[in-house]
Amino acid sequence: MGKIYGKTKITNPKPKKKKNEHNRLRDVIVNFRVSPKEKALIDARIAATGMGKQDYFRQSSLYQKILVKGNIRTFAAIRRDVLELSEKLDKNPDLTSLDPADAERLKTILEILNYLF
Repeated sequence: MGKIYGKTKITNPKPKKKKNEHNRLRDVIVNFRVSPKEKALIDARIAATGMGKQDYFRQSSLYQKILVKGNIRTFAAIRRDVLELSEKLDKNPDLTSLDPADAERLKTILEILNYLF
C-alpha cells in the first residue's frame, strides 16, 4: 500500500530579529517630520555627500553651526539652563569633572550667545 500524503499546514513564523538590540552601541531612535519638499532637499544633500542617512544626520546634527532666532522662549530656556549649570558648578567648580551632557549644553549656550553678540 502506498503512502498517503496530506496537505501540510503552512504557519506564519514569527519574523526573525535582524540583530540583537541589546548589543548595539546606538539603540535610540530619533524621529522628526518634514514636508515633501524638505525631504527632497535632504535626500539630494545626502546623495551629494555619498554618506548614509544615519551618518549624515548624526554628523549634521552634531557638527553644524546653530542658527537661533531669539524669542522669549529661547531666552527663557537659556536662562533656565544657565541657572541649572551654575548650581552644578557651584557645588563642584572643577570643570574637568563636569558631566559630558552638561558640558555639551554649556558649549551650545556659549555658541548661541556668541552668535547673538
